[in-house]
Amino acid sequence: MKVRIHGGLAWLALIIAVAIPALEMVGIYQVAQELGWGLTLLCLVAAGWAGVALIRAQPRELSARLGLALARGETPFAAIWSSGRRLLAGVLLILPGFGSDVLAILLLIWPSTSTPLRPKVSGSAPRGEGEVIEGEFRRED
Repeated sequence: MKVRIHGGLAWLALIIAVAIPALEMVGIYQVAQELGWGLTLLCLVAAGWAGVALIRAQPRELSARLGLALARGETPFAAIWSSGRRLLAGVLLILPGFGSDVLAILLLIWPSTSTPLRPKVSGSAPRGEGEVIEGEFRRED
């Protein structure tokens, strides 16, 4: 099975695949000129280590977030959205270069309250309101 990509898209993909690593290398060189190669490499290794740690923590954090969201009566979208952002940030931190690290930091500091489409599960009480009152009922027609 042969997959065909439109000619313009193939060129765009090739340019992106070459330009982004080239820009990252230029950025690494510029930072190394200011900080020195030892500190630059230390920063890159530390960012990669942080990315690995962030990715490793996601399965536990996702299950905890999902459980909390379901306990509150919310849809699990916000928990999945937050974990997905953190996973992508971890991948960006692993990639060598400071441009990808800046994007990762932006993903990590993105406020979680501004996640789009955070609907409540229908029939649930608003967060922080109401108490559970136990009792019995009988329908009278």
